Amino acid sequence: MVFEFKLPDLGEGITEGEVVRWRVKEGDAVEEHQVVVEVETDKAIVEVPSPKKGKILKLNKPEGEVIGVGETLFSIETGEKGAGGEKRPESVSVVGVLPEGE
Repeated sequence: MVFEFKLPDLGEGITEGEVVRWRVKEGDAVEEHQVVVEVETDKAIVEVPSPKKGKILKLNKPEGEVIGVGETLFSIETGEKGAGGEKRPESVSVVGVLPEGE
C-alpha cells in the first residue's frame, strides 16, 4: 500500500516550511521513526521522521523549496494491504468443557 505523508502541523501558527535536507533518496528503505527530512520553519529546523516502515517511492519537494502544512512531502510503499485486501485473522472455536473453580 502506498502511504502519502503530508507535512504535519509543526507548531502553533506555522503554515509552511522549507525543505533543508533530505536524508534519504527515492528507492531507499526506511524504518519507522527514522529521520527522513529536515524542514526549516520560521522558528527552528525540525527533523521529520517516517511514520511507517517501507520504501521511499517519491520525494515531492526538492531541497530549498517551500512546502505548506497538509501538502504531501513524500510517499512510502509500506507493503501493507489496503482496504478490501486486508487479511483478517481466521476465527476459531473452542470445543470442550472448562473446569469449574472450587
